[in-house]
Amino acid sequence: MPCYLFVLCPPYSGSTLLWKLVSTSVNVSSLPLEGQFLPELETLMREKPWNRDHVLPWPQIKAVWETYWDTKKSVLLEKSPPNIIRTQAILANFKPVKFIIMVRNPYAHTEGLMRRNNWSVKRAANFSIMCLRTQLENTRELNDALVLTYESLVQNPTKACQKIAQFMPELSDMNTEASFQIHSIDGTLRRPITDLNTGKIASLSAETIASMNDVFSQHPETLKAWGYELLVPPPL
Repeated sequence: MPCYLFVLCPPYSGSTLLWKLVSTSVNVSSLPLEGQFLPELETLMREKPWNRDHVLPWPQIKAVWETYWDTKKSVLLEKSPPNIIRTQAILANFKPVKFIIMVRNPYAHTEGLMRRNNWSVKRAANFSIMCLRTQLENTRELNDALVLTYESLVQNPTKACQKIAQFMPELSDMNTEASFQIHSIDGTLRRPITDLNTGKIASLSAETIASMNDVFSQHPETLKAWGYELLVPPPL
């Protein structure tokens, strides 16, 4: 019987990289794109995607996904970012199921939200903190889950893949040397696993970092739990 594997990762936090890396295993069947964007489901799943009270018809969603997955494979993979707030519904509808939980440095994450969504600093920073808090709850509530950070993945892909393989031996053949087409601050490029945080954070002005800190400083325990620290803005 195949196992469902959900990558729980906020948008612009490395979810596509992790999804494509896991998909290099011959034992994995992944959807052709995020499950929320499949044509049969996009209207349904993109209505209030970040509203925790919005109830989705999970049996219908599962039935559609299973028309795309190769159910003869031992791992069936999905990675829509709003799934981070849907874990209880996923647990109730997918069995057996495992999760990989991943987050990213909130400064790099907020930069991506601002650039890709044209959000204000405050809106993006608050969303990033919401994601960190939600993922922290997921680490405490989900028993069958592996916890990673974007930084641990990109700075030492071999070690990260070893952890993933220990968590799910079916994934022991992942290819850490592969190149992946990923949209980033440099545009859409094909490249090996690369740490893009430095460039993203370097692009932030002192004023922007200070505005982010206005939000992040209100959540010291959340930052500490993930090993992140407040940045000191460079002199103006």
